[in-house]
Amino acid sequence: MHNFIGSKFKANCRQLFAAISVNLVTFSFGLYTGWSSTVSPMFTDPKETPLDHVMTDNSISWACSWGMLSAILGTFFWGMLADNFGRKTTGFLTMLPYLVSWIILLVVKTETALMVSRFLGGLGASGAAINCPMYVGEVSDEAMKAGLGSLFILMYNIGVLYVYVFGVMVDYTHLNLACLAISLLFMIVWMYVPESPIFLIQKKRIDEARQSLMWFRGKDNDKEVSDEMDSLMRHGDQLTKATLADYKKRGTLKALLIGLVFQAGTQFSGINIILMYTVDIFKKSGSRMSPHSCTILVGVVQVIGSAIATLTVHRAGRKFFLMVTYGVTALALITIGTCFYVNKVDPSINTGILPVLSLSVHVIAFSLGLGMVPYIIYTEVFPANVRNICMSLLMFFNNVLGFVIIKAYPSMSEALHTSGYFWMFGAVCLAVVPYTYLFVPETKDKAYEDIRRELLLWFPDRRHKNKAAAVDKETAADQVDGGDAGNVVVVEANEMKVYMGKDQSCFATPQRARDNCLISVNITDLRGMGEWEN
Repeated sequence: MHNFIGSKFKANCRQLFAAISVNLVTFSFGLYTGWSSTVSPMFTDPKETPLDHVMTDNSISWACSWGMLSAILGTFFWGMLADNFGRKTTGFLTMLPYLVSWIILLVVKTETALMVSRFLGGLGASGAAINCPMYVGEVSDEAMKAGLGSLFILMYNIGVLYVYVFGVMVDYTHLNLACLAISLLFMIVWMYVPESPIFLIQKKRIDEARQSLMWFRGKDNDKEVSDEMDSLMRHGDQLTKATLADYKKRGTLKALLIGLVFQAGTQFSGINIILMYTVDIFKKSGSRMSPHSCTILVGVVQVIGSAIATLTVHRAGRKFFLMVTYGVTALALITIGTCFYVNKVDPSINTGILPVLSLSVHVIAFSLGLGMVPYIIYTEVFPANVRNICMSLLMFFNNVLGFVIIKAYPSMSEALHTSGYFWMFGAVCLAVVPYTYLFVPETKDKAYEDIRRELLLWFPDRRHKNKAAAVDKETAADQVDGGDAGNVVVVEANEMKVYMGKDQSCFATPQRARDNCLISVNITDLRGMGEWEN
């Protein structure tokens, strides 16, 4: 018993160490995001600018948005690097752009150097979003996976707060040194973390994979480790390469549409505008409170919100979290927009703590829902063989939209006034609430087969009197083996013959179902199913 507790404690510590280590890249992502909010006011002040000349609002918008452009490029190669060279090597490569970017800012004090630095940081951002969650998910056991997975958003928010605090305490040069220190720390600790056992299995490096898994499980040689190795190897053998037909399936397309809506909702929540222009926003909001103090307070609240999310996100349904947090986010955005409007109409009016309260509510809601839950849903609605490509498409869309929103902020603030821009954000977030209620299936504690079946419905959570129910898998296998349709199960429902595939998709012909190597499902009422796949 003592040995079991000791090995379990050792395993938890090692997994936590590995997760924190890889998420130092995510921490740097947070530094990169919050850095512009801290230093942008310096660049427009002739007395404070560290550069060789004062920057315009347009130049600052380019500096803030450059990273989104390079992040778009990163979506095309970071996943490939991780699959070909390993998660550990990719970790070093992901931190390298941040390391170089901080050095550039320290050595060269020109606008061109600033743009190059921001471009490099964007490459690291997309690498962090791809490699860090992948590595943590592959080395964590089931009991630790949820908690360690949520470290991504927590470490990001701590990074934002870190740069907010140092931005007030130290000058421009020492701020960049403080950021560089995190990159150097990662380069040291990352050397002591093993490669992902799943990657090693994929590369047929079985002995190395077993050593890696034993390190993460805190055991030198154990039957549980052997059983897990066997399971991982079987999973690797069974994972088939996706074809074009897999991407064209109705369930996959609907999952992709859900992802696109959530990515748009994330960007139209204004989170990047808020984190990159926090000081400027408080200056325009009409509050008499110190903009830098308000910025730090928002950073603290964001960290607290993400810590709460780590403990609560798996206790309630995904849809509940999303609908509530989208609604709260919309209310916060409309409120802060109203503060801008009041300040425009009568600058003498003191909006007091309302701006900081609204933004604090916003970042808490984002941390609890918008910033984390969609990525949990993505892992549950996409089949494993199409997940990487679909996630890359979502990231590409997210970065393109993010670039447009950030770059347009100064000009749109002039055209619509800042109040109109935030009201627009609030309206979009409000629109996502009914979409989530009507079209997004609840995925918590559901098998993939059940989620996939609900994705075939137009309104997945509408219950019919005669609900579809899956038969026992062994019975299904018997039906397949004994079926008259040649490995095709014919299900009669409402006087229609339906042919069911292995993922419980509906096919109009037995040949297409046969090609899909089906598992049977018993359906007594198919109303609301919509059109058949293929």
